[in-house]
Amino acid sequence: MLSLNLEVKDNNLYAKLVGKLTRKETYKLEEYIIPYIEGGKVKNFYCDCSRLKKMDAEGRFSLFRVKVLLKRQKGSLILVDVKKDLKEKLVGYRMRIQ
Repeated sequence: MLSLNLEVKDNNLYAKLVGKLTRKETYKLEEYIIPYIEGGKVKNFYCDCSRLKKMDAEGRFSLFRVKVLLKRQKGSLILVDVKKDLKEKLVGYRMRIQ
C-alpha cells in the first residue's frame, strides 16, 4: 500500500511516499500528482522517498512519466532520501536524486 502526503508551496509540490510504489499503487501518482502538473500549477516536484519500501518497474516508469511532464513545463523532479537499493534501480531513468 502507498500513502501520499502532499503539500503545495508556491510552484513546488512536496510529497512524502510511504509504503510500496508498485503496479497496483501507481494510479495514486496518476490521479493525484499528474493533474497538478498538467494544470500548470507545479514547476518542481520534490519527492521524499525515505519511507518508500519497494518500487517495481511500473512504479519507476510512473515516476519517469512525472519527470517528462515536468520537463515539458521547464520544471524538475527531485527525489530526496532515496535508499541505496532503490537508487540503483533508478540509474537508467536519469532522475535527479539528492
